[in-house]
Amino acid sequence: MNAEPALALQRSALGGYALVAATGTIDARTHLLLAECLKAAIAETDLAVIVDMGGVEFCDSSGLSTFARAYHRAERRGVSLVAVGLHDRVRRVFTMTALDRGVHLQSDVGTAVRWLDTGSCATATGSGKAVS
Repeated sequence: MNAEPALALQRSALGGYALVAATGTIDARTHLLLAECLKAAIAETDLAVIVDMGGVEFCDSSGLSTFARAYHRAERRGVSLVAVGLHDRVRRVFTMTALDRGVHLQSDVGTAVRWLDTGSCATATGSGKAVS
């Protein structure tokens, strides 16, 4: 049996935002780790929590439920919840379940920060398109 956790989480700050980087799989065995991490991140910011999902290849219904609960917790505090870097398969389940109506989706952390700061994904070299 593998002793390594199937989900690694790292929490940090980026400006006034809380940043959570996730790597691995979010499923019935690991969703509680994510729930606790998101709960702490939501408590430490008054602005937004950005969840970098670039290292997540799989997210099942328990993971989606965790995001839904986190969204409601964040919304009660007036905090935005943004997921970035979703692989196509994970993005599809977020959109098919309409979770993307509450959890804002952006392509990467930099784009999310620009969007949160200005309401636009425009860059200095051209305009970006909001994903949410």
